[in-house]
Amino acid sequence: MNVKKQLLVCLTIYAVLFSSLPSVSVAQIKIKKIKIRGYVTNVFSPTSFEIDEYKVTKDASVVLDFENQDKDNLQFKAEDIRVGTEIEVEGTLNQETDELTATKVTVDLEQFRKLKNTTVLTRAPEGIEKNGTGWQGTFWADGRRIRVEPETQVLFELNKTEKKEASQAAQNKNKVKKDDKKKEENAPAVDEEDEFTNSEPLKAVADVKAGMFVTYEGKEQPDGAVLAARVVFMKNDFEKGEERFWKSLTIKEKASNFESQNPGELKISQVGKFKLLPNQEVQEYVRRLGESLIPPHQKLLPAGDPQKIPFKFYVLSNKQANAFATANGIIAINSGMLMLLENEAQLAAVMAHEISHATQEHSWRQMNKDKGKRTAIMVGAIAAAAFGVYGVQNILELTLAAMQNGYSRRLENQADRIGLEYMIDAGYDPREAPRVWKLMAKKYGDAPTNFFWSSHSNNATRRSFLMVEIRNNYSQLDLNQMKKGDENEYQRIVLLTGDAAAKKKKIKVKA
Repeated sequence: MNVKKQLLVCLTIYAVLFSSLPSVSVAQIKIKKIKIRGYVTNVFSPTSFEIDEYKVTKDASVVLDFENQDKDNLQFKAEDIRVGTEIEVEGTLNQETDELTATKVTVDLEQFRKLKNTTVLTRAPEGIEKNGTGWQGTFWADGRRIRVEPETQVLFELNKTEKKEASQAAQNKNKVKKDDKKKEENAPAVDEEDEFTNSEPLKAVADVKAGMFVTYEGKEQPDGAVLAARVVFMKNDFEKGEERFWKSLTIKEKASNFESQNPGELKISQVGKFKLLPNQEVQEYVRRLGESLIPPHQKLLPAGDPQKIPFKFYVLSNKQANAFATANGIIAINSGMLMLLENEAQLAAVMAHEISHATQEHSWRQMNKDKGKRTAIMVGAIAAAAFGVYGVQNILELTLAAMQNGYSRRLENQADRIGLEYMIDAGYDPREAPRVWKLMAKKYGDAPTNFFWSSHSNNATRRSFLMVEIRNNYSQLDLNQMKKGDENEYQRIVLLTGDAAAKKKKIKVKA
C-alpha cells in the first residue's frame, strides 16, 4: 500500500472513531437541568432577559405560573417583566454560555402588592418638605429611596415607654376629674376612658434624628423607589427585655499567645465557645476594617448611652467560609471567609451585612415577631445535631446555622441593602458584594446553603438582588472611583491567616 493510500485509510479510521463518540456524553457535560430563583437584572424582550449572569429565553409555549395569586385579582403578563422582578426559572442551562432555556417560569405576585417595612434610620430624613398641609419629596431610609406625596400620611408616633407614660397621665387626669365630680353635684358627665393621642402629624424634619425608627408602607416603583402611602417616625425605645437580652450574651475571652501561635478562646453565653485565630496582625486588620464600617450615628453616641452598640470584631479559626453577628455587636468572621475572598471590599461587604443585623436590631425584632418558631428552630437544631443529621457532629455548628438562618427573608434583604449603604459610606466599591456570592457559588455550588446570609434561596438570588439594588439606588455614583482596597496587602493577610489556621493547636469546642 503506497503512502497516499495509507494516509487515506488513517483519515477514514479517525473519521469513523470521531463520529462514533457519544454526543450525549458531550452534551451532558455542557447542558444540565437547573432551577434558579433571582431578580431580573436586564430585560431585552418579554421572552429574553437576564438573572445575574444567566441569559434566560422562553418561547411562547411557556405560560407564566404564579404564586400568591388568590388574594386579589392582580394581573401580570410577560410584558410586565422588568429589572428587579423576582422570578423562578426551571429549564436547561448551557454551562459554557450561561444560556438558560426556560421550561417553566414562576412569578410571586406578592412583590407587587403593598409592602410595610420598619428600619432604624442611618441619617435624618433630608429631602422632604412641607407642601401645603402635607409633605413632598424623597428621603433615604432602609438603603432605598422613599417617595412622599402630599397625600402621604407622615406621622410621629409614641413608642412603648411614651405610650405607657401617656396612659398613666391620662389615668391620673381621669382620677382628678372623678374627684372634682364628687365635689360638684351638677358637674357634667366624665368619660372614664379618656383617650390620649398615640400619633400626630410630623411637624418638622428636625424632630427626626438618626437612630430613630421609621415604618413606611407603600408600593415599590419600577425605578426601585417606594411610593409611600404612610410614613411613621418613632423614637427608638431600648426596652427592658432587649436590655436583658444584650446582657445575656456575655463574652469571656482568653487571649491568644501570638508568639507561639497558640489560639485563644472566645466564649459567648447562649451561643458557644470558639477558637480564635492566633495572629495579631489579622485580628487588628479585621478590627480596623469593622470599625470603619460602623455608621456615624452609632459612633457619635456617648459611651454611657444604652443605645450604643459595643462592637467587637473577632477572627475565628474555622475553615468554613462563614460569619455571624450577635445583637450586642459581636461580629465574628471565620478564617475560611478571609481565605475565600479576593480583596478588602469583599470582606467589607460581609462585615457590613453583619453589622447591619446588629444596628437594625434583627435578633430582637425576629424574636418578638415569632418567639415560638425561633425556639422551635433552636430545639430542632439541638435534636438534629444529637442524631448526627446532615453529618454535623458538633452541636454548636448546627445551632449556629439555625441562629444565622433564623432571620426572615425580609430582614435578610434589609441587611443586604443597608450593608451596601455602610460599605459605600466607607468608600468601598459595592459591586464587590455580589462578587462574594459568585465566589461562594464557585466553592459550594449555587444551591441553597447554610452559610452566613441565609438558606432561603440559592446564591443567584443574593447576587441578583444586590445587583438590582446597586443599579436602582447608586447609579449616580462613579463606582470606578470607589476602592477595593490594597490587594497586595489583602493577599498578605490571607497568607498570614492560612498559616495561623494551619497550626495544629487544638482545643475542645462545645455548646
